[in-house]
Amino acid sequence: MKKNSRKPLLLVLAGAVAAGSLWVTPIVDVHAAAVKKVQAAAVTPVPVTITKGIQQVVRLVPELSKRHVVYIGEVDGPGVSGVAIAFAESAKDPNPNGDRAVFDPTTGDLLILELKPQKSEKPATLTDAQASTKAVAFVTGLQNIGNTYQSREVVTKDGLTTVRLVRKINHVSLDDAYDSFVTFDSTGRLIGFRNFNGKSHEKLIAASFPPATRAISSQQALQRYNESKPLELIYLLPENAPNDKRVEARLVYLVKDGIISQSHTGSALDAMNGKRLLDLQPSVQTVNLNGTGERWSAMSDSQAADLVRWLFKAEPGKLPLVSFEEKREDGSALRYFIWGYFRQDAANADKQYELGMFPDTVKPEEKKHLMLVTNAKTGEVLRFVSKDEVQKNGKLDKKRDWSTAEEALRRLLPTGPNPILLSDVGNEQTTLITADMVVNGTPVYREGQRLEEGMYTISIQGMTGAIEEFTVNRPSDMVFQQASKSIPQQAAVNQLLKSYPLELTYVHMIHPETGAVTWKLAYDLSFRQTKAHCFCGGEQKMDATIQVDALTGKVTVKE
Repeated sequence: MKKNSRKPLLLVLAGAVAAGSLWVTPIVDVHAAAVKKVQAAAVTPVPVTITKGIQQVVRLVPELSKRHVVYIGEVDGPGVSGVAIAFAESAKDPNPNGDRAVFDPTTGDLLILELKPQKSEKPATLTDAQASTKAVAFVTGLQNIGNTYQSREVVTKDGLTTVRLVRKINHVSLDDAYDSFVTFDSTGRLIGFRNFNGKSHEKLIAASFPPATRAISSQQALQRYNESKPLELIYLLPENAPNDKRVEARLVYLVKDGIISQSHTGSALDAMNGKRLLDLQPSVQTVNLNGTGERWSAMSDSQAADLVRWLFKAEPGKLPLVSFEEKREDGSALRYFIWGYFRQDAANADKQYELGMFPDTVKPEEKKHLMLVTNAKTGEVLRFVSKDEVQKNGKLDKKRDWSTAEEALRRLLPTGPNPILLSDVGNEQTTLITADMVVNGTPVYREGQRLEEGMYTISIQGMTGAIEEFTVNRPSDMVFQQASKSIPQQAAVNQLLKSYPLELTYVHMIHPETGAVTWKLAYDLSFRQTKAHCFCGGEQKMDATIQVDALTGKVTVKE
């Protein structure tokens, strides 16, 4: 009979764990381990740091002292990576996917604790105050470095109570969103802990932070905040509003310079001098373009070729052409016209994803792809793309590129003067111009619009000055609320501060090149301290996370 070569996961009673006492079977995939009992590749000792981390957790959660420790191995994300162990109830049938913990592999600090909640016929739900006290005690007990925490949010859902804790130094909260979350079940048992990559365990030196005693008073901060005009009025379109249906643009006040692209709100004030932390120079130009009112549309192959030739100055020539219609979820349809040579077995619908990918058999002078996308019902231009590998000599000329973009824009804009916000968000190799409307002196944006997107987006090839991509994302029928009915900005600021008063906080400024962090004392909206929100989104043109309705003054938060 052949011997079984599998080696079981080693189990040790949690209460008896001692440094260097475990020998383990490392398993790469936690889920695979639970299902397949993966064969051991080697036998290695448990790191001393992890053993100390286990001992620390057991001291704080005594019920785990009678459990068996199952060393699982390294786990990677999502969000937290480290070394995982399981607390098994039975030595005969361990379940690595049951109660478990994840520790930092270098320091042994606890990153995640997940225990199964217990059910009770008579739930003993903790009050917010009780949950906060127990959560602070647990997180404080995890450390010996003197960090302090404050409960900022208690949420009860589906019988579970979760407390969000923020770090404090010099009695001032930190803005860095490395919060700790502690969860209790309906019986009041601590069953969960979550921390982002162990940041709450780092030692903070109070003397390295600007002293709070030097800050201007809250009254002075409020005055400076009002004087800084921290909000801006815009027309906001729904994120997924269709281009071919009537759309209402709402009048809203948004926080100037947003809150997502920085580690703090864009309107935060330096607590030492009352000046804005951000001193951004406007990169947007307001240009009054005289539109020609030309009606550009394409319903047939020949019309599409003429449009590409006369509007975008691109020549299809004798390149092969395919055209097809594609239905969208909202019931509308797009028509694609695609010129060029593709791999022989490429489906027509896939060619839009293979622009710029040329078969080896294509001659150098034929390495060109063109694509025109229109509204299938009206023929209205929505997008143009040109991918041309034919070698041309030239150099970047921003003035030339602006002229090219403005010429194309004029031919798509309504007849007469059109106030437009133009911005070049390109680089030293290419010009990328975004164009947005202005109505009654107020800019118009879509919610969720990226920095590199506009109602019109024009990408210019840096060497030749030719249009490489042109996108139209402008609803054809827009209705605008009357700007004359909007409340004054000061009234909007007052409403915002009722919801999120200014708070003294430490904000971290990140050096764009080195990544070094500098802490500054600031007065900022208490939004970050009130909401579990991470300043980790992409670069958005307008950050609509916090909105003040310009007609009613109602403050809303999109999370």
